[in-house]
Amino acid sequence: MTCPVSRGLKSQAGTWTALRMIRLPIFTLLAAWLLFPCCRKPSAQETAVPKAGRDNLKPMAQRPIKTLEESEQRAAMAESALEEIVAGMAGGMVLLTGDNIPESVLATCEKFTGSNPDSHHSAAHVFKIENGAKNFTTFARIELSAQLNNGGLFSVVGQMTAAWIVEKNGSVRLQALKEAVFSPPAESPVAWFDDQTKEVIGKEPAFRHHLSRGIDHWLNRIEAAHGIDAFIRNGMALGDVDGDNRDDVYICQPGGLPNRLFLHQPDGTVKEVDAGVGVLDHTSAALFVDIDNDNDQDLILATPAGISLLENEGNLKFTFRGVLHTNSADCHALAAADYNLDGNLDLFVTFALGDSITDAANDSFLFHDARDGGENQLFSGSGDWSFTEVTGLTGLNKGNNRHSLAAIWHDFDLDGDPDLYVANDYGPNQLYRNDPAQDGNRIFSEIAAKLGVQDRGAGMSASWGDYNRDGRPDLYVGNMYSNAGARITSQPQFLAGDNAGLLPVYQRFAKGNTLLSQIKPNQFVEYDGAVEMGRWAWSSVFADLDNDGWQDLFVANGYITAPQPDDL
Repeated sequence: MTCPVSRGLKSQAGTWTALRMIRLPIFTLLAAWLLFPCCRKPSAQETAVPKAGRDNLKPMAQRPIKTLEESEQRAAMAESALEEIVAGMAGGMVLLTGDNIPESVLATCEKFTGSNPDSHHSAAHVFKIENGAKNFTTFARIELSAQLNNGGLFSVVGQMTAAWIVEKNGSVRLQALKEAVFSPPAESPVAWFDDQTKEVIGKEPAFRHHLSRGIDHWLNRIEAAHGIDAFIRNGMALGDVDGDNRDDVYICQPGGLPNRLFLHQPDGTVKEVDAGVGVLDHTSAALFVDIDNDNDQDLILATPAGISLLENEGNLKFTFRGVLHTNSADCHALAAADYNLDGNLDLFVTFALGDSITDAANDSFLFHDARDGGENQLFSGSGDWSFTEVTGLTGLNKGNNRHSLAAIWHDFDLDGDPDLYVANDYGPNQLYRNDPAQDGNRIFSEIAAKLGVQDRGAGMSASWGDYNRDGRPDLYVGNMYSNAGARITSQPQFLAGDNAGLLPVYQRFAKGNTLLSQIKPNQFVEYDGAVEMGRWAWSSVFADLDNDGWQDLFVANGYITAPQPDDL
């Protein structure tokens, strides 16, 4: 008996799945489900390679590949066919012919037999291609998830290696699925995360009339002079504002829109309060910290006009205490710690773009080694709301011209003082070791290259954690992963000739996130495992998501979306 298959096209934007790695991509789902559930190897008369992968793109002649465009066209056709094959697997159907189907595919397909069609998620992304004149091989990452017939949730990721033949008309035909390797699957009787937006904040006017609307809505209503922009990034802060032992949330907004403070209620909902912190200036970052050592959470805001300091005076009242004037306006991150161990919090501020628009500054930009960024600054706090700028005095002015998007304090060498790691876009990251100076002050030495933690790439976040519980802090760095970048940088036509020496650098830019394991004191090696795929990873953090005592990784990612289904 033949199993009928029905196929439909779905578009899903902003979806994310937790499999120890959290993803926020924009992709198109090809869903396939069975009218009569079964999982078996069909005959050649019953199924064939999906038509979508054979003839839905421009034909290409049978000749040696000469351009990257031709290679990308092959990859697109193969990916389209693989997407439909993987969608069939999510419905328990093997859409393949021949006798050499990998057993791992049959076993995975069988697991999904009878799963809920409405829960199917599948994706296939070609990240590498090896070209010949009349044939080629693709390497693809695949994702499958569904709700099984027992009600449990099942997810699996893996890689597929496939061989293809190029027909005379330029279409492609699957020759063989050579290999399919899957990581250990994730199975749970319930979802780890559940969308509670409506229940927690859905009734708040600030959410219904403001936060629920996208940036496109406000770009059409607020003048750019106020500081709003499509590419503006805004942060948020968590802290117990009112001392009730529940974390409250402060949400930063683009210029022209007010920042919002929501108090955590006993029933789990949040309620907006007016505490004098509804700032209208563009705010890229915020911190709840106790600046004046009076045991409550004060507030620090990063704005183009400087770093605003607001004192928590209790009874939901914040008072403005001044501004730390900065050398640049494009502030990205705030990081607080007591670097000099005097009992008062100090503040490190990172900047991406510098304020100079001279030709000399523009000439200093290199994609892989940019040195035209803003000057990061360290402010030493006294505990009485006065701060002193000490960047040069502490040695942090050395190499201080990168596009710095994030910074994190942590005592990585376990000597009792906080060290500083800075994640930079367009180049290597920096690790500053904190040591006592001869005059009794503190001095920072940049040692990232020496310790192997530069992680040259599009650094956007960093997190310290002891993932293997060996007592030594390890480091996870968020970058950007690109299937297209991985494909293109692996082709012989890319960066040939005089630029060939840059090939490893650009390949690393496309590879994604990095886990650096401290195997010995002051000695790091890159972890070789499934931790790179974080997509466009803006933020990353170690966290024990399943309460088993081991540090998992949570990665927030994605980029600007719009109503158009083909928007990237």
